[in-house]
Amino acid sequence: MPNTAPHADWHARDVASVAASLATDIARGLSADEVAARLERHGRNVLPEEKKRSLAGMFLSQFKDFLILILVAAAIISFALGEVTDAIAIAAILLLNAVLGASQEKRASQALEALKRMSVPECEVLRGGAPARVSSEAIVPGDVVVLRDGDFVPADLRLTEAHSLRLDEASLTGESEPVTKSTAPVAADAALADRLSMVYAGTTVTYGRGAGLCVATGTEREIGRIAQLLEQKGTTETPLQRRLAGFGKLLGGLTLGICAVIFVLAAVRGEPLLEAFMVAVSLAVAAIPEGLPAIVTVVLALGVHRMSKHRAIVRKLPAVESLGCATYICTDKTGTLTENRMQVEAAWLADEGADAGANVNRRRLAQIAALCNDARIQTVDGERRRFGDPTELALVEFTASEGDDVDALRTAHPRLGEVPFDSDRKRMSTVHELDGRRRLLVKGAPDVLLPLCTHHARAGEAAPIGDAVARAEAEMGAMADRALRVLAFAWKDLGDQAEVSVADESDLVLVGLVGMRDAPREAARPALEQARGAGIHTIMVTGDNIHTARAIARDLAMIEPGDECLTSQQLEAIDDADLADRIRHIRVFARVWPEQKLKIVRALQADGEVVAMTGDGVNDAPALQQADIGVAMGITGTDVAKGAADVVLTDDNFATIVEAIAQGRIIFDNIRKFVAYLLACNLGEILAVMVPVLIGLGTPLVPVQILLINLITDGLPALALGVDHPEPDIMKRSPRRSKEGILTSGLMAVIAFNAVFIGLAVVLSFWIGRQMGGLDVARTMAFVTLAFDELLRAFSFRSARRNAWQIDPRTNLYLVGACLLSAAVLLVAVLLPALQGICHTVGLTAGQWGVALGLCVIPFAAYEVWKLVRRLTERGTTA
Repeated sequence: MPNTAPHADWHARDVASVAASLATDIARGLSADEVAARLERHGRNVLPEEKKRSLAGMFLSQFKDFLILILVAAAIISFALGEVTDAIAIAAILLLNAVLGASQEKRASQALEALKRMSVPECEVLRGGAPARVSSEAIVPGDVVVLRDGDFVPADLRLTEAHSLRLDEASLTGESEPVTKSTAPVAADAALADRLSMVYAGTTVTYGRGAGLCVATGTEREIGRIAQLLEQKGTTETPLQRRLAGFGKLLGGLTLGICAVIFVLAAVRGEPLLEAFMVAVSLAVAAIPEGLPAIVTVVLALGVHRMSKHRAIVRKLPAVESLGCATYICTDKTGTLTENRMQVEAAWLADEGADAGANVNRRRLAQIAALCNDARIQTVDGERRRFGDPTELALVEFTASEGDDVDALRTAHPRLGEVPFDSDRKRMSTVHELDGRRRLLVKGAPDVLLPLCTHHARAGEAAPIGDAVARAEAEMGAMADRALRVLAFAWKDLGDQAEVSVADESDLVLVGLVGMRDAPREAARPALEQARGAGIHTIMVTGDNIHTARAIARDLAMIEPGDECLTSQQLEAIDDADLADRIRHIRVFARVWPEQKLKIVRALQADGEVVAMTGDGVNDAPALQQADIGVAMGITGTDVAKGAADVVLTDDNFATIVEAIAQGRIIFDNIRKFVAYLLACNLGEILAVMVPVLIGLGTPLVPVQILLINLITDGLPALALGVDHPEPDIMKRSPRRSKEGILTSGLMAVIAFNAVFIGLAVVLSFWIGRQMGGLDVARTMAFVTLAFDELLRAFSFRSARRNAWQIDPRTNLYLVGACLLSAAVLLVAVLLPALQGICHTVGLTAGQWGVALGLCVIPFAAYEVWKLVRRLTERGTTA
């Protein structure tokens, strides 16, 4: 029975011991029967997926909100009292809300599944003594897996062969440089990034070839161990969910309380109980903004749609709003702030300053960079594809940028011999015919190549080395200060020599140096500046080394005087309390591992910050889920990272994150607009109904009129406000506090102010109507005043600071259309005889129309004066 204990110290054991434990023949691999048995025992090589919710489950979950439950009660009461129209209208809103919420959740889930549905890669294995290609999901412990340049590693492997084998482990460790592997055991306590005898699932071979014994599949892989960290965190409510839940409970309590008081007062005054109950129901309908849940859902869904156009897939509707209140972004470096592609940043020539030979030697440097190189860039079906080690690919692009056609150069000067790269030698040599002479071209690490040089290139010929080495070392130091990876280039004439070996790598002619790095994304710096202007702090959390991370952060202007950059060792030495005190001045965390990313996010959250975590690697997943908002990369991101995230970016662009934050702010700003708009009307309706009842004038509005106003006159304009054009300063404001609700004290004052004038206008219209034509005329006039006031004030509520005439109505044609449509519906309800009986309206005279419409301007004008006075007061205070 093979020993496949999880997380065994495979990296510290020799190959024979590992093969014995796995009961595997390295030369032949496993038999078909043994593979079937192990597949049955260990399962397929995949991570378990969350149980998918059914569409019915998504639909039913929409009815859990407290405000929705109030609407259910309102519908039941209306139906019980024979108000079938009211009951049907409320039920329609409930169904609309549930359908929209469930359909959006389903669409978001399908969008994520589309990202995950990548073709399952195949891999080469040795089974029964013969090579075979199988699905990576069919790998079992004990399989002998063959690795070649460009292969995706399907499982955790203990290497049995390694020939110049290098892997990109950025997705697992955060290290941007390819790691050279070997078969030699390493220390048992070696860190993950230092286990050179192992390769792990989720990484990619960038150079060389090798083979390894599968020691872990499925959840037993390192990728699975990290995924288990995700189970340590439960579901976290977003700020919008918490605020709406609290608001719904408050609104429900107030509604029930007001209705009870009115019912008791009416009963005490001796009014019939049924009539008193109908007044209470009218107040309940007036108090509950029936359209609010549906409008919130629709606005969030529309926000998700807009974000998808900006290449961001939102898995959960409230995540959009949560992004808008983010105060910190914890972002990976490799592939997020940087291109995840090495680029040559600097080139130095050994005859620097000798103008006559500079051009000749620079061209020679470019030729060596392309010829002593195994990488290639090809156009396949119109698509530019890159094959090979990132460092060598950077050199190919450097040669092309110097004006050379790399393919033509390689065709004209084919490789005649080579001494392959070796991790011990840290260099590579190839033989070519150049300038009619057979030459050895060499590239490698400067610390090993410079001592082998006895000459330097001058005007294309060899000259005594002189001080070229000292100058090269000085240049190396300057490049190192810029966190560049440095390579040296040299050549040597071979005469008629046909064969070459390591011994020939001596007496070389130094040509020059190049410095390269994984360059920052072009859009990263302006995105960071925009985030900074919005009061959002960005922290780089990377597995790369501190020098490279600090240099990238400096280039992106992330570091200011007094800011710190810490390594994982320094972070480990800080307790949670000290970290919470210092983290506001830390801009870079380097060489961190997954558990430390959780520590960083939790330290920020403990201080009340709303944290957005961006990343693409497996190592990012736990922090992505712990953060208030997890943002994963859709192209380079692993399945684990995407599954843990709330938002998936399809373009892997950091700038998209900032755009998502802007969209989140816009959405929340618009939610505030229409919530304030709706509540002002509802509170105004309560006053309009209560005051006449209390003073004995009667009920100015019946439930069906209130419901019509709430659903049509309020609902359509409110929905249009939900997609309103953003305020000019949307990304110049400080982030909202995490505990700040939708209804601030300032907004409540605005709502109350508007409600008083709404109530005043409606009561006046009702009172005057009683004098002009009786109860039915009075109710119709009150209905017209309230309805058309709402349409006017919709334009006023587009901004809490700017007056309506300062905002171009063409920037929200939806609002213009919604108001015109609502006005048409209201006119039909008043003028069409067939609807007058249902809506309890009657025809009005010209004078009655004039009074009703004239009074509707009062609340609009009052709020515009409020804003004007507020601006003048603030201007005087700051003067």
